[in-house]
Amino acid sequence: MKKIIFIITSIFFLNLQLLPEETKPTLDCTNTIRPSFPAKIVRMNHIDSNQKVGDSLEAGQVAGTMTPIPSVVSKSFETQFRKAEQLYADKKFNEAVTVLEPTLNVEKRNPFLWNLYARALYAANRKKESFSAYKTLLSINDEDETYDEDGSPNIVIIDVWFLEAYWKISSIYLDQGEYAKSIFYNRKMLDIVTFANQQYNPNNMVYNVTALSYLAEAYYFLNLKEPNNYYACETLKLDPKNQYVLQFLLL
Repeated sequence: MKKIIFIITSIFFLNLQLLPEETKPTLDCTNTIRPSFPAKIVRMNHIDSNQKVGDSLEAGQVAGTMTPIPSVVSKSFETQFRKAEQLYADKKFNEAVTVLEPTLNVEKRNPFLWNLYARALYAANRKKESFSAYKTLLSINDEDETYDEDGSPNIVIIDVWFLEAYWKISSIYLDQGEYAKSIFYNRKMLDIVTFANQQYNPNNMVYNVTALSYLAEAYYFLNLKEPNNYYACETLKLDPKNQYVLQFLLL
C-alpha cells in the first residue's frame, strides 16, 4: 500500500477584472499549491502496479495499468445488464432503472449492477435515489477504508473501475451543501488518478473543467482561500473563458 497522487500542474498568471474598473482585483496563479490529500495511505484497486509496497510516487508518475473490466459482470443477469446498458445509451434512463431493479434484490453486492443503476437514476434526474445507490456502491467497493478518531482519512480506497461514481456522488454532496464530503470524493476521482489509462488525459477532459470548478466552489463555501485559488486557477488554465468559477473566488 502506498500514497499515490497524480496531478499535472503548471505555473501561470491571470488578471481577472471582476469588480468595477477602479478595483481591478487580481487572481495570482504564480504561487498556488495543490492541497495535499489528507489520507495517510491510498490503495488503488484493479490496477497492475509497477511499484513495490512502500514506494512513494511524485506528482505525474504512473503507478501501473488498470486491469481489464470482466467481459461478463453478472452470473445471473448478464442479459439484463446489457439490455440496461443499451437503454442507457439510448437515453431511456427510467427504462434502464426498471430492468435493473429486480437484479439488485438477488446480486446485492454486484458493483456493476449498482453502478449502472446509480448512473441511470442520476441521468433521469432522480438524484435522491441515485445518491442512495451510489452510497451502496461505494460501501461495497471501498469497504476497507479506515478513518482516525477525529474522522480524518487513514486508509483511502480508490477503485479505478468506478471513478465516475466518485464524481457523481461528489456533485450530489455539493448540491446538498456538504462541501467537505464533496471535496473528498471529487478529489478521489480527479487528484489521485495515477495509472496508464489512455482515456485519462488531465489536460483534455471536459468534465475535468467542471470538477475543478466544483472544487473551487466547495472551498469557497468553506472559506479556504489557498485551495480555492488553486482550483480556480486550474479551471481557468484549461478553460480561460470559464464564467462559472468566477462566481466563487476568494480574493
